[in-house]
Amino acid sequence: MPMASDDKNSSLWYAIEERGVYLGLRVMFFVYNLFGRAGFSIFLYPVMIYFFLANPATRRASQAFLSRAQQHTKAGSAPSRAPGWRQSFRHFMTFGEAILDKLAAWRGDIGLADVDYVNREVFEALHASGQGGVLIASHLGNMEVCRALGSLYRDLKINVLVHTKHSGNFNRLMRRINPHAMLSLIQVTEVGLETAVMLREKVDQGEFVVIVGDRIPVGQSSRITWLPFLGRPAPFPQGPFILAALLQCPVLLIFCLKRRHRYHIIFESLAEGIKIPRRERAKALGFWMSRYVERLQHYCVSDPYQWFNFFDFWGQASPNSPDRESDRASPEKYSV
Repeated sequence: MPMASDDKNSSLWYAIEERGVYLGLRVMFFVYNLFGRAGFSIFLYPVMIYFFLANPATRRASQAFLSRAQQHTKAGSAPSRAPGWRQSFRHFMTFGEAILDKLAAWRGDIGLADVDYVNREVFEALHASGQGGVLIASHLGNMEVCRALGSLYRDLKINVLVHTKHSGNFNRLMRRINPHAMLSLIQVTEVGLETAVMLREKVDQGEFVVIVGDRIPVGQSSRITWLPFLGRPAPFPQGPFILAALLQCPVLLIFCLKRRHRYHIIFESLAEGIKIPRRERAKALGFWMSRYVERLQHYCVSDPYQWFNFFDFWGQASPNSPDRESDRASPEKYSV
């Protein structure tokens, strides 16, 4: 859980997320394995109370996001009371429950009977073709539940690109929890030629590459495009869309939300293939990225408590940066 802070590095989610994540997950899995879901839920409550009370900046980030989502939902209607500490604590507890679901998914305790698929035919057609593709995800909802796809397609191989140094540890932990896991974490700080070639081979073999599109990777704050998000420009990374163009394969959006105690894996087709002409680079990136951001915003409004970016999302980069792509991008003028 990326915790915000009051200093100038409050937006550096990656620096904070590194602290004890792997060890913490091992401890939580031990508790889950020993006491089950009910026991873990009891353990979780005081832990989330502690994090809620000990991180005022994170509470403020939570309330600010919930307020933006609420304002966007009720645009044009009478103003309602701004979210307070109760709503923020609910936000924290939803994140805690997502950790529980993460462990259950890793252990294989979440299967086909627990999941509803929306637009499943979009994914099935691509998988049946024998070609892989890129799945652009987010930190909205719980992507680990998508491991249930392995129960649906026994030959499915998923490669998740992450920006954490602990990917090797996470891989070993997942193998220990579930030796039959067909999911692999690949640590990247920057996708160079060698990585792109490796991923292209995987896609050509029918494997899928998952990458999130809502966080700026380490040291790449200049490779962003500013786009409207919940009423205010926010920075989004260009990397996932540049990678999709390099891999020359179909691109889907994927969201996994929990609604009424059931998991909903939602597929949406973004493109048969993304092309970014050199002369229209800013326009092309703005076009494809804006489509992703529009859908992310849609689900943020419908399921705001499942947004797990606990930091100043809009303030994680300077809008006055000389690399601000949105100053030049005109997505609405770009055609495919």
